[in-house]
Formats: sequence, structure tokens, C-alpha cells
Amino acid sequence: MNSENKKSFDLGIVGGGRACEYFLNLVETTSFPYLNLKIKGVCDINPEAKGLAKAKKLGIPIFDNFHDLFKGKKFDAVIELTNSKSLPELIALRPDNVGIIEHNIGRLLKNLFEMNQNLIKTKDDAILDKHYYEILFQQTNLGVVVLDLDFNILDANDVYLKACRKSKEEVFGEKCFKVIKGFYAPCPSESMNGDCPLLKTLDTGKPSHIIHEFVLPNGKTHYFSISAYPIRGIGNNITHVIELWQDITPEFTEKWENKVKRIHSDMKKVIQEDRLVSLGKLVASSVHEINNPIQGLLTFSHIIKDMTKKDRLDKKDMEQLREFNSHMTRELERCGNIVSGLLAFSRESALEFVNTDINDILTTVISLTHHKLELSDIQLKTSLCQSPLIIYGDKNQLQQCFLNLIFNAIDAMPKQGRLTISSGIDKIQKKVWIEITDNGYGISNKNLEHIFDPFFTTKEENGTGLGLSIVYGIVKDHKGKVHAKSNPDQGTSFNISFPGIF
Repeated sequence: MNSENKKSFDLGIVGGGRACEYFLNLVETTSFPYLNLKIKGVCDINPEAKGLAKAKKLGIPIFDNFHDLFKGKKFDAVIELTNSKSLPELIALRPDNVGIIEHNIGRLLKNLFEMNQNLIKTKDDAILDKHYYEILFQQTNLGVVVLDLDFNILDANDVYLKACRKSKEEVFGEKCFKVIKGFYAPCPSESMNGDCPLLKTLDTGKPSHIIHEFVLPNGKTHYFSISAYPIRGIGNNITHVIELWQDITPEFTEKWENKVKRIHSDMKKVIQEDRLVSLGKLVASSVHEINNPIQGLLTFSHIIKDMTKKDRLDKKDMEQLREFNSHMTRELERCGNIVSGLLAFSRESALEFVNTDINDILTTVISLTHHKLELSDIQLKTSLCQSPLIIYGDKNQLQQCFLNLIFNAIDAMPKQGRLTISSGIDKIQKKVWIEITDNGYGISNKNLEHIFDPFFTTKEENGTGLGLSIVYGIVKDHKGKVHAKSNPDQGTSFNISFPGIF
């Protein structure tokens, strides 16, 4: 307030001791919003009194008696701080309309001054705390919201409002669950997003931390790290809860994407390792398959060697040479096809999704496995669709898928088993289907629901439990479905379907 608008109040002091000094210090250091307080004079019989010295330093007139104090001065009141018997005389000699504040009342006034000073300090501290609060509240990059114990939002900073995509008018005074979720009751604890941070803090009396997933008004999913802190009042009781919100969507998404990449990378390694296992099985069976034509070639080469010892070949010899040459060419092509198939299967290559004929892949797989089937004394029956079965897929992965199913069927059948491979078109559902059926030992109902689980195997030895899980993964990557039907001791049938291109 302007000093011109303050009420003037002139004081005189009788008694210049320690109490006077203290009083003068209070007046010097204290601001009165509505009062212009002035000390017009101080008197004491002791010229060495501390209060007198202080008054002199402040430029306040000093006197050695109160008779001179009253001469030519106008006071609104006089404070007596001597605690002596001069009070009746002081009262008798005081000018008219001048009040006398005796020593005891002066002590009370001193206490009032101290209280006033403490109030001013408290007010200044409160203003300072408010400035600190506003700076921390608004300048932080975290969303901050203050809640009462009834879920009402009392205050929130701009970061929180921006995250909610709402204004102050839409948020302040509303329930937090209504602002965030649109609910009209507290979020249920069994909801997909888990615990309520406010309730968790109230239950434990300690800070809490959770991660929530929210679909914001823009339709995008965001992930927030929420830390809740209790605010305690008188009696150490919780009166409010402050929640700090941090949008961790970029970090969360990046971690999730990296995890997916690692899973894909690990899956690729597993598929490649499984491919090597399959290759080992193919090589083992191909040794016998290649050995037969090699023995035939060796026999033919010895015969031709003996024939070439003759000086002259007759017509019969030439006919035999032509026949031997035809056999040798056919056997060499047979060996070449086996080796080429093995090389193509073992070669690691990047995924390449193109329009692919399932029948071509099945034909290649049958060619690679027919000698394995012969060695295992298993009869193969095929019934492939006459029309092309075109799907969008990766040739190598699909080949791996069918090889795993065939090898799985071979392992499940005794000698003289029977394997049937069929393919066709479901024009109504626009799908291509493949069915691989064996008459082996079958799978119990208990195990049937787990056969596609990674590392699940019923083989006592040499079973990794990855073959069928890889089949499931490949089929799923091609937007297909795989289903198994089985009865113990009656065999198993795998039905695979893919979206067809017609």
C-alpha cells in the first residue's frame, strides 16, 4: 500500500533499556501494511542505555526525562518500558488524548510484533514456495496432476493437459477416471491395464509406480509411466496424491520392435538349424540312392574298357556302346538331380515372397524324400491337384514346412507304412489346401493340443520338439492355418491351408 494511504501513528518511549532497543529493532525491520508508525522521541535517565543509543543512531530525539519528552510534541501514545513506580506520574503529566501503554502491555505489544514478523516471514516463505511450485509444476517435461482422495483433479500442468488432449475447463474438478478413460466409476482392478496408482498409494501409504496403456482421443495407443506420491497434512494423514506422467511410447515401441527383430532373427536361426538337421537326414538317405547309379556306372566303364581293347568294333559292339551310353547318361542325370536338390535345399537365402505354385514345391519335396521313404520301406501315394495352386509365399520356407511334416510322418510309422500327400482348391473360401496323412502310431488327445508348442516332443531320443513349431510359424507367416487330426494307433493327418491367388 502507498505510504500516503496509511494511517499515521506517533509513539513516544519512556525507558531506553534493552526492551526499548528490541522494540526499535522491530519497528526498523517490520513493515506495517496499513500503519505508518513513527517513534517521535525516547527518554531515559541513563545516557548509556542501549535503547537510547539505538534511538540516537536512528535519528530519533532522545531525552533524559519525560517532562522534556512532552514539550512541543504530539503523540498518539506513549509506551512505558521502565517497569518502575513512575507510571502514575507519567499518566498525570501526559498531554491530553495521549494513551499510556504500560510495561506489561508493552511486553504484549512486543509479542504481537514478533507474531507479525513471523507471519510476514511465513507469508514470504509461502510466496516463495508457490513460485518454486509453479516453476517445478510448469517447467518439468513430465505431466503432473494433483488429486484429492475422491479422485477429483485439483490441478494439472500443461504437459498433462496436452497428453489428455483436453483443456483446463474440461479437466479441473473432474474425476481422473472420467478424464482419462471416460468411465463414470473408478477403474476396475481387473481391467487389462492393471492397478490404479492413486488407490495403490492410499493402500500402502508409499509412492507407487505402474505402466498404463491408453488409447488417446486421436486413436493412437500411448504408453505412460505413472509415479504416484502421497502428500501428508496434519497428523501425517494423506490428504492428496500427486501423479507424475511420462510418455514412454517411443522408448517402449523401440524396445518392442527390437524384441520382435530379435525373435525373428532367432527364429531364422532355428529354421536354418532345423534345415541342417533335415539336410543330414536327406544326405544319409541319398548316399544309398547315389551309390546304386555309381556302381552301375563303374560296371559300364569296365565293360567299355574291355571293349575298347579290340582293334575293331563290330555292329553288335556299337549297339552295346550306345545302350551303355544311354544308361550312363540317365544315371548321371539322376545323381546330378539328387545333388542339385540337396544343394538347393541347403543354400541359405533371404526371404523372397513371390507367387508360387504349391504343386511345384510338393513335387520337389517328394523328389528329395522318395529315397528316404524307400529306405524306410514306406509306400507313397500322391494325389495332387491338376490345376496350379498359386499362393504368395517364400519357396524355401514352404519347402522346409512340407519336409518337416514328411520326416515327422516317417518317424511316426513302422516299416511298410503308408504316406499320402494330397492337394486341392477350396473355391468357396478361396484357399489352397494340402493334406499329409500317415498310418503311424498316432497322437493321444492329451498331447495333440501341444504338438505345435516349441520344444514339445514325444520322441524319447533325438527329438528337439522344434519341427512342428517351425511348421506352425511358417504357415502363420504365410497367413495360413494348420490343423492336426489323430487317433492313437490309427495315424495322423495334417491339413494346411493358404490364401490362394486365382
